[in-house]
Amino acid sequence: MTQPRYYFNDDNHKVNLDFANLGFDYYPCPYRFEAVYELGVWRARGVVEETSMTLPEGSQCLHYGQQLFEGMKVNTGADGKVYAFRPAENSRRMNDGARYLQGPEVPEDLFIRGVEEVTRANLPYVPPYGSGASLYVRPFYLGIGDNVGVKPASKYVFRIFVTPVGPYFKGGFGPDQGKSFRVSTLDRAAPFGTGHIKAGGNYACSFKPGAEAKEQGFAEAIYLDPKEHRYIEEIGAANFLAFKGETLITPDSHSVLPSITRRSLLRIAREIYSWPVEERLIDKAELDEIEAAAACGTAAVITWIREVADGEKTWTFPFDQRWQQLYDSLVGIQTAAIDDPFGWRHEIS
Repeated sequence: MTQPRYYFNDDNHKVNLDFANLGFDYYPCPYRFEAVYELGVWRARGVVEETSMTLPEGSQCLHYGQQLFEGMKVNTGADGKVYAFRPAENSRRMNDGARYLQGPEVPEDLFIRGVEEVTRANLPYVPPYGSGASLYVRPFYLGIGDNVGVKPASKYVFRIFVTPVGPYFKGGFGPDQGKSFRVSTLDRAAPFGTGHIKAGGNYACSFKPGAEAKEQGFAEAIYLDPKEHRYIEEIGAANFLAFKGETLITPDSHSVLPSITRRSLLRIAREIYSWPVEERLIDKAELDEIEAAAACGTAAVITWIREVADGEKTWTFPFDQRWQQLYDSLVGIQTAAIDDPFGWRHEIS
């Protein structure tokens, strides 16, 4: 098989970017990875250069939302090696979504191959260790074809692009970077809908409440459960965490996306720090008793919630050093600054 041609600077030196001051924005890199499913078979095109895609106008992804995406990060480690963080978990989550949307699964080895090849092809864009930036990896999955009926597609595209990014929330993480959030009266997902998979339509539903929150000076919207509007669920594109006494609590709901970052943080809390952890319903009224709150996700990592507003009522939370411990442990594992007792780092050689 012909190997793709990669064009690097001398000795794979980094491109001339101010990595330490990147925002969470799209910066085009030269290469992406693509595979196509047709007639029951995935065919890998491999590394390609074109940034644009041509789709049939009747494609199910355009009309009926048969579309999925993932988000993950690649980091340069303290040891100089390059690591992806738990890519097999992203593969499994995408395939959970593919089954729900009645499309073919992307084989895990094809998914991992794509992550590895697109990273190697864009190696000069992987931010250096210590810059605070990462290479954000965006796998996505589209149902395509000539169609007008409401039915699953017969052809699919799986593609991965990458872009170097800084913190999702401006300012990043720290005791002086608390954010304020507003409880929304609108819903992100239906009680037994697609909230548990990473479908693009879930995020389109967040544009209006997110914009309303930002117009009022908040960082994002907080969503309550769509059935009773009583229980805390998610925060924009992030999950909710809180400390109630010694216990780390987080919502348990079918309409909450199973975040890989959240699962990782909960395991760190249990197994490294021996903190009690509960995944359960969290009534909004419990905000009166919660001592500390945070948002977490691939893009945000951890963000301290300084304030939650709901109509005329406001709750404020001080910075808790336990967020720093969790942040340092997770980022330390991702960047090989500390040992990885869980086998989460996936080296890209």
